[in-house]
Amino acid sequence: MKTSLTYISLRLLPTITLVMFYALMQALALFPLVSFSFGPVFLKSFIDALALAGMGWLLSIVVPSSNYVRLGVYQRFINYLAIGILFVIVWVLTEFLTSHLVFKREQIAEIKILIPAVVFIGALLYVIFALLIHMQIVNRKVESEEDADMDEGEISGETAAMSLPVNDHALEVDLERVAVKVGQKIHVILVPDIVYIQSDGDYVQIVTEQHAYLKEETMKYFETSLPRAQFVRVHRSYIVNVEKILRIELYEKQSQILTLKNGDKIRASVSGYKALRSILNL
Repeated sequence: MKTSLTYISLRLLPTITLVMFYALMQALALFPLVSFSFGPVFLKSFIDALALAGMGWLLSIVVPSSNYVRLGVYQRFINYLAIGILFVIVWVLTEFLTSHLVFKREQIAEIKILIPAVVFIGALLYVIFALLIHMQIVNRKVESEEDADMDEGEISGETAAMSLPVNDHALEVDLERVAVKVGQKIHVILVPDIVYIQSDGDYVQIVTEQHAYLKEETMKYFETSLPRAQFVRVHRSYIVNVEKILRIELYEKQSQILTLKNGDKIRASVSGYKALRSILNL
């Protein structure tokens, strides 16, 4: 799926800032301990920071997909420890690789002296990454449970409203297109081309099969303005075009995963899945 440059820059800004901050901090920490100039030290630190960002991204995929949060405390500790050891080993090997790429052969000896510090930094960063990812998993689980505990009367009312036939008057007020400004250009998105809409802070991300557009608008606006026979809010963070759903699979005990025609996968809450079943007559 292609995304607009503006959206990519906004999403990557925190990561780029952290990479530059880590590179600068590591360079300042290493520079007094070696005999060569600051330039090569900063270059090595920047490459290390990029490697760390990649390793953190892999962790954010591996850990949630393994459902570690659902394991017992002992088994969870063993699994996290094993991944941590692997993380530190890869980190140390990366340090040696970047050292050989940046420094001369006679300078490598100075870097080897720093191995204990490198191991400590790798272990500390892994603990930080693991805690952040674990907290994110727990928050998602709590969010899913909150969705399951929503007021049944409100859910029934929304479901009934979504299942009503669409009359001519309703079609008159339904959105037919959405205008999004990207830089100096204005893109007009036809409603049938929308695959799904995702909440993104004070914005929403409007996803088509070719692009993702960022628009300053609320999810409530789109929930009430889009055709209810075609679009359903399957989660507090997602509104999906039912015509773009490829398949529905069980994800956890109380949630479903929707695979869309553009290849993206989104989660449906309990109440959202009920509304979707009503629309699909399941």
